[in-house]
Amino acid sequence: MRDPLIWIWTLADSATPLVPVHMVSQWPDGVLDRLRACGLLIPGAEASRVLCPECHDHYEEVIACEGAGRETYFYITCPEHLRVRVPRDARWQWTVDFGTLTGAIVTKLNLTGSVSELSHHRVWRLGRTNWQRKSRDVLFARGLHWRDADTVRSVITNARQPIVFVPRSMPAADYWIGSEPPMIALDQVANSGESSLELDHLAITTAIQDADGVLGDSVPLTEEKLKLMIRQQMSANNKTELTDAVFVGAYQQQGSYRKAADFLAEQTSRAISKD
Repeated sequence: MRDPLIWIWTLADSATPLVPVHMVSQWPDGVLDRLRACGLLIPGAEASRVLCPECHDHYEEVIACEGAGRETYFYITCPEHLRVRVPRDARWQWTVDFGTLTGAIVTKLNLTGSVSELSHHRVWRLGRTNWQRKSRDVLFARGLHWRDADTVRSVITNARQPIVFVPRSMPAADYWIGSEPPMIALDQVANSGESSLELDHLAITTAIQDADGVLGDSVPLTEEKLKLMIRQQMSANNKTELTDAVFVGAYQQQGSYRKAADFLAEQTSRAISKD
């Protein structure tokens, strides 16, 4: 089965993040239960228009009517069947719980500070991270590819050296005025764990390094230069710490997590796993 989170990223990138029950019924078995169990998908507002339960080829507005015993029932008009009764569960919709989503990112990245909504249901400040000895704001934004995306651009650029996560879609190439902050699509770095989402920290680090130009193509990082960086950092940090640049450089040099771990273990005489 494909990772259930792909449905979350598509929904989170929608201007109206609601999915009706008839569409959810087409998802693979277990996806809905998995997303509900981790708290990322919750009940949304009931639909005012539904797919005809009889024809399955047209949408109509739901009309409420009081029946016997003052019981309210719902129906739609249908060109073929005239009036069609609509079960209550046919109006159900599901939506993304952005509080759970942003909270999971905060936890997985060990961010500090409080979470705040900078623009309603569009941009969240998730906290700060200490990156290369500098404090930087980490943001989550959605809809940067929508027509009104310009309205939230200043909210992002006013943050302190922001690192921006988006669900899936990136803004247009000419969206940014001035330098572009590191942009990370969650559908590329996240997958569903047993109880919540898991993040690929090395992929995230690589994306930030590339965006910041720390390991850009203009200054190739050779194996000899990487070994020198390792020796210098091991000496400076009393053999207790390597920087993100070294981990990323080893991964880029060796081509896989396991080979990078073996390389670093050999250079540092320490046990380093592929994780």
